[in-house]
Amino acid sequence: MALVVILNASHIFSQMTDNWKWLNPGPQGNTLNAVDFVDNNTGYSAGAYGTILKTTDGGADWTQINSGTGKSLLSMSFVNANTGFVGGPSQLLRKTTDAGLTWQNLQLPVQGQWDTAYYVMDINFVTPLTGYVVGFFQLESKIWKTTDGGNSWTTQGTAGANYLKKTYFINENTGFAYGGPTYSEVIKTTNGGAVWQQVSQESYIAYSMCFVNATTGVYGCSDGRVYRTVDGGNTWNFALSPSSLDITSIHFINAATGFGFGTGSVYIKSTDAGQTWDEFPIGVGSINQYFDADLTPNGNLHAVGTYGAMIRSTNSGTSFVSQPFVTEHSITDIEFLNVSTGYAVAGFGDGDILKTTDAGETWVSQTSSYTLPLYGISFTRAETGYLAGSINIKKTTNGGVNWADVYTSTTNEIFGDIYFTNSNTGYAVGSYARLLKTTNAGATWSSSTIPASGTFLNSIFFINENTGFAAGDNKAHKTTDAGVTWQVLNVTGGFASFNNIFFTDANTGFISSGTGIFRSIDGGASWSQLTTPSGGYNCVQFRNNFGYAVGGSGKIIKSADGGNSWISQPTVTENSLYALYFNNDDFVYAGGVRGTLIKTIPTELLLTPVTGINSSPKSFSLGQNYPNPFNPSTNIKFNIPAAGIVNISVFDITGRKVSELVNSVLSAGSHEVSWNASGLSSGVYFYTLKTADITETKKMLLVK
Repeated sequence: MALVVILNASHIFSQMTDNWKWLNPGPQGNTLNAVDFVDNNTGYSAGAYGTILKTTDGGADWTQINSGTGKSLLSMSFVNANTGFVGGPSQLLRKTTDAGLTWQNLQLPVQGQWDTAYYVMDINFVTPLTGYVVGFFQLESKIWKTTDGGNSWTTQGTAGANYLKKTYFINENTGFAYGGPTYSEVIKTTNGGAVWQQVSQESYIAYSMCFVNATTGVYGCSDGRVYRTVDGGNTWNFALSPSSLDITSIHFINAATGFGFGTGSVYIKSTDAGQTWDEFPIGVGSINQYFDADLTPNGNLHAVGTYGAMIRSTNSGTSFVSQPFVTEHSITDIEFLNVSTGYAVAGFGDGDILKTTDAGETWVSQTSSYTLPLYGISFTRAETGYLAGSINIKKTTNGGVNWADVYTSTTNEIFGDIYFTNSNTGYAVGSYARLLKTTNAGATWSSSTIPASGTFLNSIFFINENTGFAAGDNKAHKTTDAGVTWQVLNVTGGFASFNNIFFTDANTGFISSGTGIFRSIDGGASWSQLTTPSGGYNCVQFRNNFGYAVGGSGKIIKSADGGNSWISQPTVTENSLYALYFNNDDFVYAGGVRGTLIKTIPTELLLTPVTGINSSPKSFSLGQNYPNPFNPSTNIKFNIPAAGIVNISVFDITGRKVSELVNSVLSAGSHEVSWNASGLSSGVYFYTLKTADITETKKMLLVK
């Protein structure tokens, strides 16, 4: 069998992007703006970067489904388990009729030059056909209405309200729209929106509303304010609330008992139909902002918000549980001992030590009395490792079950990184240009400074027992005598901090900084700034020619040619990323704010060479994969009667592409390609073959 040549491979590779998988928190860590349950079991949630999640078991488990957009989704409304709507910036309004498998764009009226800039802040379907959309742009609001399921929309008046965010309807005719710039604006209609009139204007922004019957209702505001009506919303009065949170969502589980969620780790509760309210701790997670909540028919409460926060109560608010997370502290360093076992540490707050034994799929928080931030980790063997952080250096000899102090600073030093060159010799760097060194496995440490290194050293890296590098502030240094002396390297990076330094071999090294990425190809003697997407980077790491760099606001860039060229990866998260690790099994791990942990395999490394089997097929065909079911590898045969561009991609049950097996020009013939699904969970997957003339899809089953 002859190997088929993939044409223009470097060009194809340079344009490829990766599919990143969330490891912590579960199921993902982006802000969620909306949640909507259609029955006791089936619910949806939507948020940043086109995130849509679905549950079919009452919120115990959620899976991500494809929204077809990378824009942040601000609003959501499902009329049944299959038909729903999502909205976002630039008049984004999309509809699904197959439970989120596919989405179509809907067109709202465009009557003015700024209409296409409006944010779709709320979608509310009163019946399967009749719905309302509220949008705003620069303190101007609009209300749109449909009576045909979203196919067409008409623009309604707003009674002079300028900053409407949401709607609430008691029935098909009677409803409210509300919001406000720095004060509340509440307008009411009794004829399906044909006419609106102002009914309330208070000194606090209106965020949420709920009625317990046709006459009694409340709306929640900024600064913990709640206003109540007993005449159907014509007049409103202040209801006592001890809270100071912005009440972004409010719901009643019966005529007397109501709950409000918002900007904090507490909720408010009323047991007298909203006349008075008390404040209670939610009891899970740290301080979050909850932007939306929903109530299932059986009275279960669900709320969603920042950093992927998802909480639910199945006992009328007596207690809440959250989606799984192992830590909410910022991940600052990651290190793997082999393909399965790895560690992550957390800083910028309380310290946390995480461990995985299944390639990052699950993590546990290890026991430690260390409550100060941690910044660096280094293992010398399977059971022996070291931590660097505020004031202390810590050591474990039992794989992290226990950690003990082996160095304690008397001057409140902060150690930003630690590196061991063998089982006995290690280095730590940090504040005051401090360098610690041990030659007896941490039993004792000598302290010195690296001259002319500024006030803080962020990173240290050795390529052998004598030659190493340190970086911090806007300077980098090199030693060739195991840290006895150091020379300043010629890296021109302005005044930005050098965040980490990494070498792939004795000659080739990289520095990430606040202004970009620098590279040396002569052992650090000279450095040049690489052409990268603008902005700073917190960490850079390479394995052979493949490299990644991560930075603020979830920025990830990738190089497949040793740093000569870089491309931005699709935004996975808005959370800043600080840590990066490229493991020997090709998995890349990144970590950052609020416990963010994600991983991927470079798409280029998933491409399996395609083998030609015969040269004269008479027709196009796509064979069933074999073996099937499989774990973790399977083979796919296919025939193409004429040469051309061929694409074979794999999709999960939600329609999300998880792998691209072929994307190149192939000659006519019979071919075979293999797929390794390591790192993916059991389940049904679909593989699709596309050419210029035909598309065919088949199903396969991964069983682990």
